[in-house]
Amino acid sequence: MKQRLIAKITTVLQHVPLVGHLSRQKFIAQFVIGLIKSRNVPFCEVAQHLNDAAKPASNETRIQNFFRLVTLDYLALAQLFIRLLPATGKLRLCIDRTEWDFGRCQVNILLVTVGQGAFHVPLYGELLDNRSGSSNATQRIALLEVCLALLGRARIGLVVGDRELVGHV
Repeated sequence: MKQRLIAKITTVLQHVPLVGHLSRQKFIAQFVIGLIKSRNVPFCEVAQHLNDAAKPASNETRIQNFFRLVTLDYLALAQLFIRLLPATGKLRLCIDRTEWDFGRCQVNILLVTVGQGAFHVPLYGELLDNRSGSSNATQRIALLEVCLALLGRARIGLVVGDRELVGHV
């Protein structure tokens, strides 16, 4: 099943201009599967599920090298994730802010996930400049407008956010 899924994602990547080289397309396919299997985003966790023939430390180095050397178009990445979703039915958008510590750097991201049922994937996000960690209504509206343009109004069934996302423009 893993090989079929890698083949499907690689085929989708040929129609989405994320990366041009076939080996990088296959890597992204393996990485997406690693994300799904690990249900986590730290590279060391994803590396456990990337390539069974390699040591996890080698897989982690491969992930680090990929993200250091390749500049990703995040709108194209969003199109990739949309193609992995069911083709029919209403989708649920969840918007939230997440904060990660990357060494000494604090990273705040306003993120929208999309999915049906229990399956959700990240759709699009924006880095927040401020150190307070909060977003404002204008930033949230702009982010949701990008998602609306990607999906179309007819595909969106519900938008969910927590109480901190209430605001005025």
